[in-house]
Amino acid sequence: MKRILLTLLFGCATSSAWAEPQNLITNGDFSKFTPVDNLWEGVDGSGFLAGFRRSTYATTESGKVGGQEMPISDSIVDINGDGLPDLVTADPAGVLRAYINSGTKTEPKFTHAEIIPIFPPQIAKDTVYDRSWWTGPHSVPKIALDDWSHNGKLDLLIGNYCGDILRVPNTGSKQAPVFAQPGNYDRVKIPLAGKRPWGNLFAPCPIDWDKDGKTDLLIGEGSYSANAVYVLLNQSSGSEPKFNDEHRYYLCYGDGREQLVPTVADYNGDGLPDVIVGDRKGTVGVYLNPGGWKPGTELPLAEMIHFGNRDSLGTPVAPHATDFNGDGLFDLIIGQGNGRISLAVNKGTKTQPKFEMPVELRGEKYFKEKINQPDWWSFDAGNDRGNLYAYVSVDPNEASPGGGKVLKAGYFPSPNKVFKMSSLSINGRDDADFFRYWRDEWVPVDVHWASHGRMADSFLLRQQLGDLKVGTTYKLTFKVKGKGITDGVCTVAYLGAAENVATKFQKNDRGGVKAQKDETHEEVNEKVAFSSGNEWKSMEKTFTVNFKEHGLKKLPTTTLAMVEFKFVLPQYGADCEICDVQLVAAPTGK
Repeated sequence: MKRILLTLLFGCATSSAWAEPQNLITNGDFSKFTPVDNLWEGVDGSGFLAGFRRSTYATTESGKVGGQEMPISDSIVDINGDGLPDLVTADPAGVLRAYINSGTKTEPKFTHAEIIPIFPPQIAKDTVYDRSWWTGPHSVPKIALDDWSHNGKLDLLIGNYCGDILRVPNTGSKQAPVFAQPGNYDRVKIPLAGKRPWGNLFAPCPIDWDKDGKTDLLIGEGSYSANAVYVLLNQSSGSEPKFNDEHRYYLCYGDGREQLVPTVADYNGDGLPDVIVGDRKGTVGVYLNPGGWKPGTELPLAEMIHFGNRDSLGTPVAPHATDFNGDGLFDLIIGQGNGRISLAVNKGTKTQPKFEMPVELRGEKYFKEKINQPDWWSFDAGNDRGNLYAYVSVDPNEASPGGGKVLKAGYFPSPNKVFKMSSLSINGRDDADFFRYWRDEWVPVDVHWASHGRMADSFLLRQQLGDLKVGTTYKLTFKVKGKGITDGVCTVAYLGAAENVATKFQKNDRGGVKAQKDETHEEVNEKVAFSSGNEWKSMEKTFTVNFKEHGLKKLPTTTLAMVEFKFVLPQYGADCEICDVQLVAAPTGK
């Protein structure tokens, strides 16, 4: 009996001593992931033409400011000079796509899109991306294309959140347009009337409204109460636009409708340009031009367009009037808040238009694979800073040396034929930003906050860890390979914070008394650098959790901790692969 008991005790002790240490990093083998649509080629998993979806802050009729879904902006133009109408879109995330028509003038066909290498939310190299979470000042672009300089080439017009209109000239050719990234924001900003901002969420529509041979601007405005469509009459005597306060006029009042997007067509067949306006709730209004327009004359709202038996599409819309099928009647291409593009064909006549319910346009997937986002990790591939075609995705078909999966970061191969991909860059910075003191408490910094202001081609991957024990030794290990990797660093960052007893009190202006607290904190970053290589490299770092500050030495555990992978992949050929990430406590008592 004693021999059996000793054997059991010895067996248990041996099993405990050789037990696999617990990995403190959740999903470090990347075996768990969530598939999402790959939208870079502009076609979603269901086969519909689509872009990335985004919301932004906007005031509504309730008087409250909240997140509002934005529609995709669209335009039908011949973008490659082959005589066929193409579809150009700008999704609210800022990605511009060109769907090249592979059909005919009367039966257009769009398969997948090319990315246009310009990024309106970070259009210039000198503009550090806005750090506010909801209201990026140059975000949610609305676009139009127009031969502004009358040289046979289409320039790109962009309206943005903060109420600017930008003009990016085509420095290429009619067949191969180039919209080069400007070095300075002011080089492409059109000076508008007014020294102070007078609106936001601008949607431009270029047209020679007063028939003087110069391109004017209709601008739809987005905020509640001030919403309207304005006409800005061009006072330039040359090719550069010139606008001023004296020649900016209300043209169409929104009457409480928000996020107005104008387009122009002869709605009633009288030969005059009428204004058609989409809004946040999915209604499309018609403002008829009575003729003989003079500055200051308002166009009255004549009717709301019915689509079948509905007068609202129930989603924010951005309409664009065009004769889509070459039958002599204008149709409506409609960008929607769900990221898709629909077509409402005019089944009426030139004097009495009639529309059925819009049909969402279909395409063909170019990128067949999904993007597999790693569970428990937050990541940033620079997409919000103009890192086009960039991804972070788990490869479900490749096993790691340790038996898990492999996380890959890099760039999808471009299907572009018309637009040549060019590198986009911003004057970013590389700041370590792991923890912040916010609203009287320490919080971990989300990866998207930490990535704002970085270079476009900088990648981040983070996971918040549980408490690390002070005085305990830990070992970090992972494997990495890739090409073109620069500034690769894996960091385990931890924070210790202790609040001491208040040492003094201070009266405020209202007579209250606030304790001036004596708080001690210390952040420690344990780093291991990595670089390129064709074969797997095993990386490791052993460290002991300790603090130098005397007031923190008695803490039993860290206050906060996280692990981060950071690296730069130059556009568009570099890649990085990571696998078998572990953080374990070193065995004790050996």
